[in-house]
This record gives sequence, structure tokens and C-alpha cells, in this order.
Amino acid sequence: MAHKLLIDAGNTRVKAALMDSEGHLEPWLNVNYDELIEHRVPDNIESVWIASVSSEERNNRLHQWLEGFDKAIIRVTTEAQAFGVTNSYSEFKNLGVDRWLAIVGAFNEQPKATVIIDAGTAITVDWVDQEGQHLGGWIAPGVHLMKHSVINRAPGVFVGHEGDDHWGKAHQLGQSTPDCLLNGCVNTFVGLVRQAIAVSETELDWFDYRILFSGGSIPLLPNDLKRRGEVRSELVLQGLACYARQS
Repeated sequence: MAHKLLIDAGNTRVKAALMDSEGHLEPWLNVNYDELIEHRVPDNIESVWIASVSSEERNNRLHQWLEGFDKAIIRVTTEAQAFGVTNSYSEFKNLGVDRWLAIVGAFNEQPKATVIIDAGTAITVDWVDQEGQHLGGWIAPGVHLMKHSVINRAPGVFVGHEGDDHWGKAHQLGQSTPDCLLNGCVNTFVGLVRQAIAVSETELDWFDYRILFSGGSIPLLPNDLKRRGEVRSELVLQGLACYARQS
């Protein structure tokens, strides 16, 4: 059976899924760019659909991985309107395709007022109402980016805590400068999520709405916030599937 290969090429990782002839998705890959070479494109792929927000260098590595694939490769870009969703940006192409597809995927799964919070390299928040109108959003530095922005300007504050495997904790006070930095970054993220909920309920008067979480920093949220929503790492691929099914 022929499949379509759907690829979500992010800033740090590549996620991929296989779509069968009936439009069903099966997760296939979730790897960093260095690990792509370890995986061979399946033989029964009839077309490849790509959504990319990665750098030129990483895009080149992705296309090198696909070298030799002699069938259609379609790169999806942001639109002003599609699949019942209307983009709020006056310059619609400036909305990142990952955000656009996450909105499309969420709305086509369930046409309901929704807040989408993606906590990766950057933290993005997007609101879409029950009519499919994207209301706008926020972009803030991700937890990792916050941490390194301070370290790069004041490297002495992190002596003894080098590396990227150190993370702060919500609701905790630091008792050393590195711990203060780590906890401060996590609690900044937590505060942004709480503010997104407050805006939804006090400014938009939403009470029957969904909160969808994705991104590698979501485990850092306290349980009371995680319970408010659903963790949905495949939203971009779901939006990409809308385009692939249409073809």
C-alpha cells in the first residue's frame, strides 16, 4: 500500500508520520537532525509533504536525506485562509507554518475555541475561536533560550552547572545563583501559561474551551496546569495531513 510521508521539520527535531490511502496517520520518526541518516525513507512512499521552520543548513540536511527520492516533494506554506481557518495576520505569510498548521490541525479535529501553547525553542501561544478565526498570539523565548541568554551575557553565574541537562522547578526558590536562574526561567514560562489562561477567561470570556500543549518544555509545568489541557505533540502533522488528504 502506498503512503504519503509527512514531515514536521522544527528548529531542533524532525517529526514524521506515514499517511495511508484512507488518510490515517501513523507516527514514524521523532529524531534530531544528526539521527536522520540512521533511517531510510520507506520504499512505498508516493509523495512527501514538508512543513519547515528550520535553518537553511538543517533544511539542506533534510533534502540530502531525501536525495534519490524521485517523486513529488511538496512544501506547505502558510495561507490567509484554508480548511475553515482564517489567519489573523495582515501579512499572512509571516505567521510561522508550524503555528498555522497546528491551528488548522486543532480546528479540523474539533471546531471549538482553543488555546495552543507550544513550548520549544520559542514559546508560542495562539488563540482560535469556534468559527475558525485565528485571533492572534504571543511569541516568547523558550526556557532553554532564556537560560542561555543569561549565561551568554554573564557566564560566571553558571559555574559548576555547565551543560543542557539542568532544569529548574516550578514553585521552588533557588538557593544558589544557578538554581535561581533555572527556577526563574521555568517560573517565567509557568507565568506565561497562567496569563494565557487568564486572558482566555477574562478578556475573551471563554469558559468552554480547549488548551492544547506541545513542545519539549511542557513536562516542566506544574501538574495543576498540565491537567488543564492535553499534551498534543502531533498537531503540526495533523494540519499537514489536511493538505495531503486534499490532494
